Order: sequence, then C-alpha cells, then structure tokens
Amino acid sequence: MTSHLLAVFLSVIAVILPLRYGCSDITGGHCLRAHSRPFMAAIQIKNTTVCGGVLVRKKWVLTAAHCELRKQRSDVRVVLGAHQAYKAEKEQQRFKIVHFFSHPLFNRSSKENDIMLLKLDHMANLNKYVKCLSLPDTGEDIKPGSKCTVAGWGETSPGKLPKCLREATVKIVDRKDCERKYNKKQKVLNITRNMLCAGKKMMFSKRDACKGDSGGPLICGRKYSGIVSFGEKCGMGDKPGVYTRLTEKYIHWIKKTISLNGEA
Repeated sequence: MTSHLLAVFLSVIAVILPLRYGCSDITGGHCLRAHSRPFMAAIQIKNTTVCGGVLVRKKWVLTAAHCELRKQRSDVRVVLGAHQAYKAEKEQQRFKIVHFFSHPLFNRSSKENDIMLLKLDHMANLNKYVKCLSLPDTGEDIKPGSKCTVAGWGETSPGKLPKCLREATVKIVDRKDCERKYNKKQKVLNITRNMLCAGKKMMFSKRDACKGDSGGPLICGRKYSGIVSFGEKCGMGDKPGVYTRLTEKYIHWIKKTISLNGEA
C-alpha cells in the first residue's frame, strides 16, 4: 500500500513539475504590481524580450555584455515603462540603440566583466512609469545569507512569455560554495569578487533568474547591487545564479563611459 501511494505521489510530481518549473523564467517568482519597478528596461528583438536592463541615465541602459545584440542591431529596441512587455501599453516608451559599450575586458569564457551600457537614440521622458535607478555610492560586497530581489520578463516555459514583470527573492551564496557547485566533472570556473551568487533551493523548486532575464538588476537592501549574468538548468539544478557585482571599478567605468559619450 505504501509503495503504491509513493508511486502515485511521484507520478503527480512528474506531471506538475514541467508545468511549474520551466527552465527559463524568474523561477519561483511572482507578478509585481504594475509599474512598481519603473527603472526596468525590456530589451527586445522583433517584439521578443531577450534581455533585461536598468535605466541609469535618461539616455543610458545598463545590461549584461553577453546579450547578443550587435548582430541584429537594426531589430533591437529598448522598451521602458512596461509591465506586460509583449504588448503595447500606453505607458511604454520605445527606443533604438545608437551605441553599444561592452566592458573592454569582457571574457565570454570566464564570464568576467559581463557588463554593457546601451546609449538610446533619444532621452527618456521621466514620469511615474519611467525612472532612473541610482548606482550605488560604493561597491560594497554583499554578505552570504543577505536577501535580495531579481526581476525580469524571462519566458515561463519554452516559447511562452509571462503576462507580467516578475520578481523573486533570493539569498546570497558564499562564493567558495558557489564555485564548488560549478566546478564539477573537471570544469573550471572561477567565481571572482566581481561576481555574486544567489539562489533559494526549495524542496521542489529553486528561485532564480534564467534565460531572458540576463542583464536585469539584483537589488540588495534597496541598492542596485548586481546584474543577471549566468546560471545552469534554472529551476531544475542545484547551482545558484551568478551576477556581475557592481564594484567600485565598474561604477567608475559606467560613469566615465557616460561622461565621455554624452552625459544625458
């Protein structure tokens, strides 16, 4: 009898898991109140959100360098003021990108320096739906166990877009523990002090950011602390998500790049 009940239980879980835990969303997250994160940018190619970002100046969005945008630059646009990014909303403002500024030391293999600035073709009209998010004053590190949030419009299952901007609460994971999880089967990946690891492993799920959420913000203690960079298997694996940490040197690079290429 016990074995029969266990078999039934496992079969139910097998049915439920694919429905709840597609590998490309803000896993374990929830819909936010509309326009409650007015700094969020949806970066789209042919009406599909491929990455997230943050408006840091009226003409500048900060995102991840690994987002493949240059090759299709004529089809790329930035949408601000979105809640349901897949459709037109009256609050939305849309932009083309005139310049891409990847960090000069970005390394696709090591994932180091995964940060990029986008210069928009015109200034954003700041209002209650569209606002800039301030960069941190210092690049202080975030202690393991600290609670943070991550938001984005990543797919909820292959080919299926979410109906809203979603957010999840995650906890910072110790770098050494994070590195050990990634360095299995002779793989070598260094989790440096320029990175943060975060996730929340639960019994049948994991809170995380995944495909389509790259470039979105990690907010810790109400401060802009990191950028969604990479991860593996999203809600199905045991590896935390990895974020580019907004260190002092990155903050300096951001400010210098904006200053040299038009402050607005």
